[in-house]
Amino acid sequence: MDEIERPALPPALQAVAYFTILVGLGTALTIIVDLFHGRLNLNFAVLEIPAGFGLLRLNRAWRKFTLFMIWMGMLAFGAATLFLLFGPEGTNLTVNGTPLPHWDRRLLVVASVLALGIQIWEYRVLTRPDIRRLFGLTDRGAPAGDRGTGAGPGGSSSGPLPGA
Repeated sequence: MDEIERPALPPALQAVAYFTILVGLGTALTIIVDLFHGRLNLNFAVLEIPAGFGLLRLNRAWRKFTLFMIWMGMLAFGAATLFLLFGPEGTNLTVNGTPLPHWDRRLLVVASVLALGIQIWEYRVLTRPDIRRLFGLTDRGAPAGDRGTGAGPGGSSSGPLPGA
């Protein structure tokens, strides 16, 4: 039986996939630790473990899920950064009802901006034209007749232009 040869995955896509798996493993560990402390922590970010493996297998559904998680993270860390920069000084911060240690506000801003930057980079990797083609997605704004876009003669994917 002939096996279809898979294309070599770009290092950036591999990095995003392995980072996604790492985030999912971190989430799984927090769920386990919370169980040992008598708290039930249902966090669907644990699904990033199979999502990372899905990215490595070029699965479109897991790519969509990863993009959704990235968008949620960008919104959360963007809001956190704004709150840390412009919010009241003496606020006790909590995550899921657990108070955060009293860290220096500047450290929290740096961590939040770093996390936001990583997520923006992940988003840019997953939406690059070459990565989209690996997942079998076409580019609408690609040059006419670009390989992998499905564009026919004249750049139209729906057939020849009227009057041509």
